[in-house]
Amino acid sequence: MTKDEIKTMTPKTFGQKIKKKRVELGMTLEDLAKLTGYNSANGVARVENGYVGTLPLSKAKAFSDALHIPIEEFFDVSYPTYRSGILTIPFISQKLSAGMGIEHLSDADMEVEKIDILASMAKGLDKSTLVAAKVKGDSMIDANINSGDIAIFSRGLINGEGIYVINYFGDVLIKRITFDPKKNEVSIISANKNYPVKIADANDVLVLGKVIGWFHIENY
Repeated sequence: MTKDEIKTMTPKTFGQKIKKKRVELGMTLEDLAKLTGYNSANGVARVENGYVGTLPLSKAKAFSDALHIPIEEFFDVSYPTYRSGILTIPFISQKLSAGMGIEHLSDADMEVEKIDILASMAKGLDKSTLVAAKVKGDSMIDANINSGDIAIFSRGLINGEGIYVINYFGDVLIKRITFDPKKNEVSIISANKNYPVKIADANDVLVLGKVIGWFHIENY
């Protein structure tokens, strides 16, 4: 499977989901064909009838956009999967800012590929929550997280102090955070002395998940 392909759910189940949503939206096969780049309604009909298995990522995203279905819902129920000590997890196009902030992408704008990590990294965790994303910026370099690194985080995991992925006023950041329950404040801390600590109202900080590890990779 190439980087431009995505392992979807079984062709029959995938097609059923597509057809159900198309009918709910009042679309014809011709309508959906135009929105997804097929030359005729027959192309969409083949997908709906389960005659098409693995789709190019671009085509899966076209169905996602046209039918307003988050692309994550197209994944096979067994995804992520193990393979000889390797765990395959989603690798999303959302960048994690180790700097001043990167605007959060909507589901419609998000591209999803996949990446392999060591299964041992996920020990004791719900594997289905794991996501990989690229880091951009230098605010975490003293924690050995450099721009271009791939960070792995567990969505929804909040477990003590540590490095987290957060959404702060629409910016997605990778930072160390601490929480002061008495003041209802969160300290957003960089691992770079050139970046000051931010003290934020806890209500303004959405914790997306805890970082469980990261690795350096060249030319990804």
